[in-house]
Amino acid sequence: MRTLRENPLLRYHLLGATRHRWRRQPWLYGAAVLGIGLVYLLVLQLTVFNEASIYATLGLALFVMCIAAPLMAYNLFSLEYEKQTWESLALTRLTAREIFWGKYGAALARVALTTLLFAPFLLTTHRATTYVIAAAFTVLFSWGALLVSVGLWLSFKLKRTLTTAATLYAGQVFVLMLFPFLYALFSGGEMGPGQSAIEWVQNYRDGFLAWVISLLNGSLIIYANPFYASAQLEYMAAVPAWWWNAEGWDAYANALRYMLWGFAQSAMYLGLAALFAGFAYRGVKISWRK
Repeated sequence: MRTLRENPLLRYHLLGATRHRWRRQPWLYGAAVLGIGLVYLLVLQLTVFNEASIYATLGLALFVMCIAAPLMAYNLFSLEYEKQTWESLALTRLTAREIFWGKYGAALARVALTTLLFAPFLLTTHRATTYVIAAAFTVLFSWGALLVSVGLWLSFKLKRTLTTAATLYAGQVFVLMLFPFLYALFSGGEMGPGQSAIEWVQNYRDGFLAWVISLLNGSLIIYANPFYASAQLEYMAAVPAWWWNAEGWDAYANALRYMLWGFAQSAMYLGLAALFAGFAYRGVKISWRK
């Protein structure tokens, strides 16, 4: 197998396709880049000068990732079927692994680039500690990796670009909005487990046990929500000077730290991403047989 740098399909998806779009519609893409760049600088200015919290900055980054990541993978295989170019790849010397990594590697590279674009936002967050910043980067990238992995698999399985895109966005609405609504419906109106649910956690063993309990009582669907995870990371930042109950703040922050908050969710996302990517690779390998 050739290395990723030698993979022609990876180079095409990262560079060739982008150059082709620019040459075909330079004014449209130029205007889009200019507009997005101006909005990016404006929001960065607001973030820095208004001392935005980690919940605001990471929440914004996750919102953008939820919109952008599906666009990075929703047509990687389906477009080959729609343009009837899938069989043409059989004439090349590319193996199933090279085709898979050429497409999946390009999607992961774009997720990594999107994550890096939010580095100025996350690094200038007010009161953020090293743990909080590292967890925020990990959550953002791993959530994007999960989205492109699901998109890659759906694109191969459904073979329809619009169907894949609709399924991805509808799935996010279901997981990120409907699941919390159902939890609140069956838990008496509470939108989350609350601090009392983990206030007993005092070491890493308790932290692991708390995750097991959340799996059994259903609160895992809230804990695994990236937006809820980002909201709780705010409690792991430095205690604000005006806060009256610093002892209670520290107790809850320590419980989250023993649960490896942020990193545990990221491990879940990456595990699911590997699972869906494995499904996609298995499908490509069966249909390719090279």
